[in-house]
Amino acid sequence: MKDFLDYLKWKPTWIMILIGSIFYFLLAQAYVYPTMTFDFSVIYKWSTWAQNAFFQFWMTVFFYFTMGKPNRKLWEKEKPQSPEVPQ
Repeated sequence: MKDFLDYLKWKPTWIMILIGSIFYFLLAQAYVYPTMTFDFSVIYKWSTWAQNAFFQFWMTVFFYFTMGKPNRKLWEKEKPQSPEVPQ
């Protein structure tokens, strides 16, 4: 659970959520197929926001377990080696 909370604190996670929300809104909610136009009035519906939150929650969990697990070894900075003094 601690790793997942660290994943949520990671900036690329939130960038992915924002970009995914924009694409989900444009392509799944606002796009009208027969006329091939966008209907932006869906932004006023609560169901649009609920569906987007549900979609983003499961996509965040999916990406955490498949591709996005943060690697703690990459986050740690290497400590500079102190020069050994010959005795």
